[in-house]
Amino acid sequence: MSNFLNKYKSVYDVFLDNWSYQSHFVLYLEALMRQQTLLPTYIKEMIFAYISGLNGCQYCKNIHAEISKKLLRDANDEQPLLDIENAGIEEKYKPILKLAHKVNADIKSIVDDDVDQILQYGFDEQVISEIISICGAAQFMNTVVVAHQIKPLDDVQNIGSAKMMIEKGYDGLAEYMISKRNK
Repeated sequence: MSNFLNKYKSVYDVFLDNWSYQSHFVLYLEALMRQQTLLPTYIKEMIFAYISGLNGCQYCKNIHAEISKKLLRDANDEQPLLDIENAGIEEKYKPILKLAHKVNADIKSIVDDDVDQILQYGFDEQVISEIISICGAAQFMNTVVVAHQIKPLDDVQNIGSAKMMIEKGYDGLAEYMISKRNK
């Protein structure tokens, strides 16, 4: 009998077992999530965490929320992940999370007004594509994690992983995992 669904403890284990094609996704995440754009990295991570929460992927939600919180230096603010309207974030980021919700939950309901709500805060249209791409990346990652039945990390592992992701980035974490596996 197969032990496949008990094989993986982290998404990086899945990536390393399938590195010939998963390495491209890690490079994509590095560029998408860490490149300097009009969206601060903590908002990108917040979007990723928010989408992961909507998709029931606790593994991704927890780690990306932790990264966002660490980047914000406010370990008590989880409101953006629960209630956009009452979230303790700047008003200009609320329409971004609302669009992310629509991209994830009802993509065909997106209208020009959703875009205009974001543009009114001085963002350009490229940010719209960036939000959509972050949502797509989160959906892909959530599918990989949930389908492989990877369990959420405990608090200590989650905090350590978030710290490493902030310090090393996605590709740096992958390099670390490769070196750890080769020992």
